[in-house]
Amino acid sequence: MNTNVEPRARTFRFLMRATMLHVVTYLVVGIVASIVLDYASLFARPVIRDYMVEFGSVSLFIGPVIQVFRGIIIAAVLLPFREVFAQRLGWLWLWLILVGIGILSTSAAAPSSIEGITYTQLPLWYHAIGMPEMLVQTLTFSVLVALYERHPEGLLAGLPPVFERLVRALVSASLAFVGYALISVVFAVLSGATIDAAQSLSVQVQGLFVGPFLINFALAFIAAGGLTPARRIIVGVGSYVLSAAMILTYQTIFLSIPNIVYASVAPILPAVVVWLLAPNRERAEPNTPTISATQRDLR
Repeated sequence: MNTNVEPRARTFRFLMRATMLHVVTYLVVGIVASIVLDYASLFARPVIRDYMVEFGSVSLFIGPVIQVFRGIIIAAVLLPFREVFAQRLGWLWLWLILVGIGILSTSAAAPSSIEGITYTQLPLWYHAIGMPEMLVQTLTFSVLVALYERHPEGLLAGLPPVFERLVRALVSASLAFVGYALISVVFAVLSGATIDAAQSLSVQVQGLFVGPFLINFALAFIAAGGLTPARRIIVGVGSYVLSAAMILTYQTIFLSIPNIVYASVAPILPAVVVWLLAPNRERAEPNTPTISATQRDLR
């Protein structure tokens, strides 16, 4: 009998959960903060524009992809301390670690850090204005990680099933959006396109991804209840076909420059993400409740 199966499963679940929670909280809080605080204008101010890359540059679009790797690193570092996070005040200890080491006391002269205030020419208001986003994101991340550790059977197990499906669908659609960001950057670099900040972040351009996001959210919600392997493939194919059609239609109507190559390539990685995250349900005897390994890992 292999006694390491359960510890390995717990380790994998923690790494996967922490990584996904970082990506989702980073994207949601970051998008809200960029709108409320008008990052496009902030990054264009004197001194700030010499420190930060232009808002809307390639680096900004690579950001969601980078967060996956950041999430893996954060999860791996926190792994030995997950038992502490399961305590009553575990969320507070985790948050204090992230704020103390990750924000205030970084080794590099980062914005909002003691080193940054001391050794950079960034104005004090810039150090202060970024704090709310970082504090809210790390607090949300810490609370969710701790809740999962305190409820290993599944954070949403006590709620109606629809809530769990909604969360699964949101996570799946958000990670699929990361796929669009990655493919869009690669496509732009290979085609030699010039990325203009104002144009790239305009409502007209960003609206291109609204339809595919909603499509993937709907398909992920349908799949969250568990599907047979064949139906999971159908969901993945459906994500690709519907998203490609939506992108091509949007380009034709609103951008007047339909790009068949981009519309054909962009939905590939997001469709793979939706397919991979769709819980697998094996055939079962009638009236026999089952739960798949994928579902257990995502809880």
